[in-house]
Amino acid sequence: MFLEWLYKLDLAILYPATIILIVGAIEFGSRMGLRSRQANVASGDFGTLTGAALGLLALLLAFSFSIALSRYDARRDQVLEEANAIGSTANFALMLPESAQGPILDLLREYATVRASLGVPYDPGKVEHDVARSLAIQTELWRRAVAVTATAPQSLSAYRFVASLNEMNNVHERRLTALRYHVPAVVMLVVIGVAMMAMGFTGYNASITGVRRRLPGLIMSMTVAVLIMLVVDLDRPYRGVIQVPAQALIDAAQGIPLPRTG
Repeated sequence: MFLEWLYKLDLAILYPATIILIVGAIEFGSRMGLRSRQANVASGDFGTLTGAALGLLALLLAFSFSIALSRYDARRDQVLEEANAIGSTANFALMLPESAQGPILDLLREYATVRASLGVPYDPGKVEHDVARSLAIQTELWRRAVAVTATAPQSLSAYRFVASLNEMNNVHERRLTALRYHVPAVVMLVVIGVAMMAMGFTGYNASITGVRRRLPGLIMSMTVAVLIMLVVDLDRPYRGVIQVPAQALIDAAQGIPLPRTG
């Protein structure tokens, strides 16, 4: 979608831009309120309107933050799930014939290493490379699993290994799906727009009632901008400041046992 640029911008650009927009909105509202007061325009019920706008902003922020946080938690759980799946597959591989163990365990160790650094540091090319390498390793593991089952079709050990390998591949797809989807960019643009409207009404109401204060307005605007950027950052799995820790996968790669020797 053409709006996906919002999630591709660096936070060093996006955060100051959001602050400028929101602070500019409250300053614009303040100037309009000051002009209305100088022209003796009736203040009306702008206090209620301002409260309603701020309430709507709070609702949208809470809704967006809840979605982003739930997606972050899902990605974190899937890292642990994938590490467990790789570890289980490695353990079942130790039950296979000794001639098959070494190559399979080496492939699983490489697979865990690739999955631990999936798309990190951020680079679209690296993401594609890591996914392609993951699929290539899966294909090779399946080829070796087929060879093992062909030599011992009634082997319970081979059956367990194949079932665990299948689950590992399923986790791979679930994790990729969670990494690719986020709060729709149009929702975040609406949140920024509502924030500008609410801050504009706040500035207007403060000026027309004669209680305009620049510093509190600036602090509030920056706080709202920080909250919006927190939602965006939580939902940027590849390049955000807040990243899902991959220590479980690193531990899984290091914990893959060596094949048995005579």
